[in-house]
Amino acid sequence: MIKISEDSVKKIAKGAEILGSGGGGQTYISELMALQTLKENKTTHLIEAERVPNNALVLSVAMMGSPLILKEKIPNGLEAKNVLKLLENYFGEETYAIVPIEGAGLNSLTPIVAGLNLGIPVVDADGMGRAFPELQMTTFHISGISITPMAISDEKGNTIFIDSISNEYGEWFARGVTRLMGGYSWISCYAMTGKELKRAAVKNTLSKAMEIGEILLSESPPELKLEKICEFTKGAMQKGKVERVRRMKFGKFYGGEAEIMGEEKTKIIFQNEYLVMENQSERVSVPDIITIVDSFTLRPITTEEIRPGMNIYILTMPSDKKWKTEKGLDVVGPKTFGLDEN
Repeated sequence: MIKISEDSVKKIAKGAEILGSGGGGQTYISELMALQTLKENKTTHLIEAERVPNNALVLSVAMMGSPLILKEKIPNGLEAKNVLKLLENYFGEETYAIVPIEGAGLNSLTPIVAGLNLGIPVVDADGMGRAFPELQMTTFHISGISITPMAISDEKGNTIFIDSISNEYGEWFARGVTRLMGGYSWISCYAMTGKELKRAAVKNTLSKAMEIGEILLSESPPELKLEKICEFTKGAMQKGKVERVRRMKFGKFYGGEAEIMGEEKTKIIFQNEYLVMENQSERVSVPDIITIVDSFTLRPITTEEIRPGMNIYILTMPSDKKWKTEKGLDVVGPKTFGLDEN
């Protein structure tokens, strides 16, 4: 069990952006919210999934929609309380712990903000181990856990309860409500027991982000930091310069292709996240993690930001083994995004 502190929040914020695979949103706003809440002398702890009792109620908290809108529509801090209380009233039970849906990008810290405000522990686990664009793209989904009942709240205090016949419909309804709420909302879904959590979650994701953040915040030279991250995550890296970026639409997702020149010419296909990296030597594809960082600052470059002329490192890291199953690939494999498997 780890007590959440300013130091751990800053480390998670750094590491979670690396695990976002070019998506998931920058952690800036959720980091500020967590740090401000800590200044109010509120506390929470990060606990292992195995410490959650089998019959305990575990709920999620996440921000849904466009992270860019957060800079214009500032959260009031009560959204997480609103969605959790709505589901607690439904189940007639208090939340034992909060589990992240997405342990990468800004949603690595939104559960911590909720945990601090409500005095509820946060599970060191999540439903992705990286970032994905849709709510059914979780290990909770492939483990048979229902996305609904779901609660949604905006910064004004409006709340909506959703029940759906499938997880895909739950995602569709939540997406529509989020648009009506101005482009982003706070949600709680995938209610589960401790027993279901242990079976379905990707474990130790926040502590993994914390370890990566500790490396990034160290005094080591930039390339040595990346080498340490690759060693820790069993990943690999290469250096290059972005030569060309072409943007297009892939079905319902917007994305594009980037050409990077390094020791060999590399192509990266992206939509909300970086999905495929290929050159003559290798091909890495979703669900594995592909992250691009600025070669000087080591700040992760999102798919919206990538531009010609950038000097970069490409990091590739394996995803959790749950995604390498037939069920996992059916949900988040290349075909899901309209891409060739080969």
